[in-house]
Amino acid sequence: MADHPPDRIVGPRLVLRLPTLADAGALYQRVARDRAVTKYLLWSPHPDVATTRRVIAEKLNASAEERTWAVELRHSGDVIGLTSCRRSAPDSVEIGYCIGRKWWGKGLMSEVLDLLLTALRANPELRRVWATCAVDNVRSARLLERAGFVLEARLDHHAVYPTIGPELRDALLYGMALR
Repeated sequence: MADHPPDRIVGPRLVLRLPTLADAGALYQRVARDRAVTKYLLWSPHPDVATTRRVIAEKLNASAEERTWAVELRHSGDVIGLTSCRRSAPDSVEIGYCIGRKWWGKGLMSEVLDLLLTALRANPELRRVWATCAVDNVRSARLLERAGFVLEARLDHHAVYPTIGPELRDALLYGMALR
């Protein structure tokens, strides 16, 4: 994304940093192969670590309008998830996130969003950030609401979540003004 947020963002418990190919094994084991983690994502569980490695390589070569970070535990250096942003309009960014099941319910994704939103607010060109989640992804909806996002719309037949099935499913659109 033009005027990228920093490559490395450090928080109390987490570090957001650019992923490397060396992260593939951990991301495959903790995130990409787990059907519970991928249930509400727009991609299927990865069949092998080579797929995860290929996806990381694609993220590293993504357009200037996208940025992906590995979510790393600050004290151990363990990679436990991913977060990303994509410029969807000159003044608007879409965010996404996923974290390994072992780390659910520990407030870590709240820290990820806090770090990401702080970095995005530093860019004076950006005015809005938004995210979608499946209507039955209650945990993600609550996370967004706690972070200050406002439910803007229900999107009928919005996305396919391949882990669930091939049908288009409804989603919730959340947004937040950055200024």
